[in-house]
Amino acid sequence: MTVAIESTEVNSLSWSRLASYAAPATGSFFFYIPMLSILPAIYGKYFGLELSAIASAVILIRLFDGFTDPIIGYLSDWHRARQGSRKTWVVFGGFGAIIACYHLFIPSQGVSASYFLFWSLTYYLALTISDVPHLVWGTELTMDYNKRTQVYSMRTIAYKMGVLCFYAMPLLPFYASNSYTPEVLKDAFLVGSSLTLLGLLWALLCAPSGKVVLPIRRDSLSLIVRSIVGNSPLIIYFLAYVCIGLSYGMWFGLLYFYLDSYLLLGDSMALMFTIATLVSLFSAPIWSSMVRKTSKQSAWAMGTILFVLQLIGMLFLESTSDRWIAMVLIVMAFVSFAGHNIAPLAILGDIIDFGKLKFHQDRGATYFAINNLLYKIGLGLGSGLALAVAGIFDFDPAGESQSAMAILGLKLGFIYIPSLFLIAGIFFIAKTPINRRRQAIIKKRLVMRSRQFSQS
Repeated sequence: MTVAIESTEVNSLSWSRLASYAAPATGSFFFYIPMLSILPAIYGKYFGLELSAIASAVILIRLFDGFTDPIIGYLSDWHRARQGSRKTWVVFGGFGAIIACYHLFIPSQGVSASYFLFWSLTYYLALTISDVPHLVWGTELTMDYNKRTQVYSMRTIAYKMGVLCFYAMPLLPFYASNSYTPEVLKDAFLVGSSLTLLGLLWALLCAPSGKVVLPIRRDSLSLIVRSIVGNSPLIIYFLAYVCIGLSYGMWFGLLYFYLDSYLLLGDSMALMFTIATLVSLFSAPIWSSMVRKTSKQSAWAMGTILFVLQLIGMLFLESTSDRWIAMVLIVMAFVSFAGHNIAPLAILGDIIDFGKLKFHQDRGATYFAINNLLYKIGLGLGSGLALAVAGIFDFDPAGESQSAMAILGLKLGFIYIPSLFLIAGIFFIAKTPINRRRQAIIKKRLVMRSRQFSQS
């Protein structure tokens, strides 16, 4: 059976409409950042969970994602092809994240590894339900090369605002210290829930739904497989994303310990993260401008190189006398993250259009689901690997001092091994084939096909 393609482009994608689309990312990433880099350390330092138990939980979570992400992606595409709304998924996932974070940020007495694992699994399932449809929703707002970059630039600004709100919380005057503590997490739940609910309401009422691309070929399992493994630009892109995800995972997995236990900068972390997030927020338009002046691949590669440079700088930090240098390096890392959350996602939008053209099916959510899965696997395996390396070298997060061997293990997991993954990632970024000219050809052919079917 053959059906027509509806290809209504959003003609006037104003900044207010972009902001309403991006709004759910503020609350979503307010919760996601502590889940990724702070909460595991808090459970190890304050609730007595062993590093090995936390590392095992993180790896199990990624295996769980391996099961749920592709399913959610496919179901979201299936629902959208029948003219359903991506908004439904975003709202449902947002409420699920609030429930899970209540139990994680305000845990009951005597928490165990199984408690941490169960509610983490619940949270990441809710995140997948919300985030994958939200990401592909952005590609449906426009097919323009530069405008698509603006969509993800606005999403990056929205999520950076959420991250900024979380990182700044310990700096509030009514806390006894500037460290991240269970007390801060309790208040963070209330703030994150409010941001999530407000963002969902704004998007639900004001954000455009975007265009719907209806299938012109009956779907099948073999077509699903071919539209993934037969999409060579997608495979190259995934290789780059996995390498960089592994590097980021290792960095995030040991960041708290590197700053707190090694550099003795625990009381400065909140200020560092707040300033770094604020700078990276303002860097989002710069990354968007860089895409316009060069290309998405160039911007992505430059951001990755910037991260390598800050890793090299971290090698030379040894004590609290390097506090301001450490802050500069953290700023560099966060600015790199901003570029990583704009250029690659815009590239994937172009690859989704290529898949529509070649395989006659909209696999947007499926591609984004696999992309999220690979990235989360990279983050999870990277974090688990980094923690395992530090543990093998007898690093003790609760110890008052560390041996030379423990410091070596910390640097292996935090600097040396991540640098190797980043170099491999830059190689694959350079091989990503869809440039500005090829994307324009893809867009033109999709529009021509749409007109042909609308006239038939």
